[in-house]
Amino acid sequence: MLAPRLQKGDTIGLCAPSWVQSAESIAPVIHALEAMGYHVKCADHLLARGWGYAASPEERAADINQLIGDEDVRLIFFGGGEGAEDVLDSICYEAAARYPKIWLSYSDGTSILNAVHSRTGLVTYYGQMPGLMPRMSDYDRAQFAAHIQGLGERHAPSGPWRVLRPGRAEGTLLGGYVDNFAYMARSGELSLPQEKYILFLEDHRQFVGVEAFSARLGRLERAALMHKVTGVLFGHYGEDVDAYVLERMRRLGERWDIPVVYCDDFGHGSNHAILPIGASAVLDTESQSLSYRW
Repeated sequence: MLAPRLQKGDTIGLCAPSWVQSAESIAPVIHALEAMGYHVKCADHLLARGWGYAASPEERAADINQLIGDEDVRLIFFGGGEGAEDVLDSICYEAAARYPKIWLSYSDGTSILNAVHSRTGLVTYYGQMPGLMPRMSDYDRAQFAAHIQGLGERHAPSGPWRVLRPGRAEGTLLGGYVDNFAYMARSGELSLPQEKYILFLEDHRQFVGVEAFSARLGRLERAALMHKVTGVLFGHYGEDVDAYVLERMRRLGERWDIPVVYCDDFGHGSNHAILPIGASAVLDTESQSLSYRW
């Protein structure tokens, strides 16, 4: 299921299920979105901070459900941080399916984006957050136009890919930040009705070293989902990525006999490609392409 594309003059709803926002931090975001031609609505508890790092789970869930039910809101937009799993059981998924909207986030937002897709069938979008809007690069702006304002037919690389294990894969696209996605895959939060899946995954050295990164992949590899995975696209891990990190990615491909690619297109770097969770996709390492079948 696809939500209508975002048009100039539409309303974007902002919430913060994983982070503490302030009037000072959100003001430039609102200004940037309005300069792009959109109206902006802030959820009631956007600035609440009852738990220190974020509002209470009840307040955060109420904000999400508020935006789901607001007939003016066409895009539900939020960033990362910590604690998205706190609200998963309190989201009104029936209403989310009844009133399909575009959902866009990244990092800790992985949990919510995948839960919404899994429980509603709605395609959700990983790769950008509100805090990026005041300083959007040309690449990021083109990604927003292609996948939020339009229905992009293929992923646009920011540069050459590193093919760690060659091949071609078909399947439904799932993924996000490795730590969150591994939890979702192993916790039973994801319904997996398809026979084939392509994963996009990302982590960054500012958060973990190769040991923790390897452990996170190991936890994911113990999920039943991996028996349905046909290919993996990894995002930016850091400048001059460690050879051991690339080797760990390659070994994942070797173990599961699937193609694996590393790129700098998405993640916690300077490029923020948008990837549609739930889209039917084809990954081809020879042409270095990821295309979508709508």
